[in-house]
Parts: sequence; C-alpha cells; structure tokens
Amino acid sequence: MTHPGGRPTKYKPAYCNEVISLMAEGLSLTAAAAELGIHRDTAYEWERTIPEFSDAIRLGRGKRTLKLERDLLNASEGPVVTSRIFALKNACAAEWQEKQHHAVDASVTVQTVSYADSKAS
Repeated sequence: MTHPGGRPTKYKPAYCNEVISLMAEGLSLTAAAAELGIHRDTAYEWERTIPEFSDAIRLGRGKRTLKLERDLLNASEGPVVTSRIFALKNACAAEWQEKQHHAVDASVTVQTVSYADSKAS
C-alpha cells in the first residue's frame, strides 16, 4: 500500500488484530499505537483511510469498554471503582456521560419598526 504522494506506508494488515487485542486489554488507541510503534496521528490517519483498520478500531473501542465495565463490576474497592468510572466516561462518553444533551430548535421572527413609521400612524 502506498501513500497518495507515492511514499510507502508502514501499515500492515496484521495491525488490525493487534490493535483489537491491545484495546481489549483496556488500552486507548494512543497507547495501542505506541505499543505498535506508530504515532497516534498515524493510527488516526489509517482509521480515516483504511476501512479494515477503521473497523478494527471500532471493535477495539467496544472491547475496551467491555473490559472496563467488567473491571468495574468486579471491583470492590472505592479507588478502583472511581478509576474505572473515570476511564469509562472517557472511553465511552456516549453511554457514560453524566449530563444529557438535548437539541433545541427554535425560530424567531424579528420585525423592525422605524420611528418614522410609528409617527405616520
């Protein structure tokens, strides 16, 4: 596989299974990339441009959340519980955020009346 500029990429298809395994251990994508010997920006670029790597990262994120949730369910000490909740809020904000965000659509009509218009009446 080559980069659009012609330079060969360091990407290897084996990285897909490796990133899934690393994230299943609880590592973030940044940490998994470091373990693979690549910069996180490279991992994000591959996520955008290589469909199978993108799929692997999505699966890896799910497996990371699974590990963190299981660790939380099995935790008995306060500090462990607190750290797992913190990790889950960052790993899976859509399901673990404390605040609910609601979209509000509104329309406003503004009418301008000039001083001259009001005197004419």
